[in-house]
Amino acid sequence: MSEQQEEYILIWEAPKIEPPEFRLYYDDKGSVITYTCEKLEGNYIVIDAQTFAEGRPDAKVVNGKLVRANSGSVVSKLVPDKKEGVVCAAEDISILVSSKSKIKKQKWKLETYEL
Repeated sequence: MSEQQEEYILIWEAPKIEPPEFRLYYDDKGSVITYTCEKLEGNYIVIDAQTFAEGRPDAKVVNGKLVRANSGSVVSKLVPDKKEGVVCAAEDISILVSSKSKIKKQKWKLETYEL
């Protein structure tokens, strides 16, 4: 090898790849707010990749553990509400209207009951 030609062998260590932490954030009643890998504020539990992929909105958190509801034992129903909900035309619930609209309107909220 001549003086001008030099060979270098560089060895880099690959950075450690940290596996993602799958989180389920829930409210005070135990209902699912969101599934994410981000670090948000609020109550959460760490879940596995399969549960994260399923992303079931009907799951509940009870005493820090995930509980899945039996689909046959959950009933959802739209009920009128004065304070919160989706604003619809009073004559037809399938028509969404603005809260500033001058037509007669009604708010509807989804209630979920477990049998």
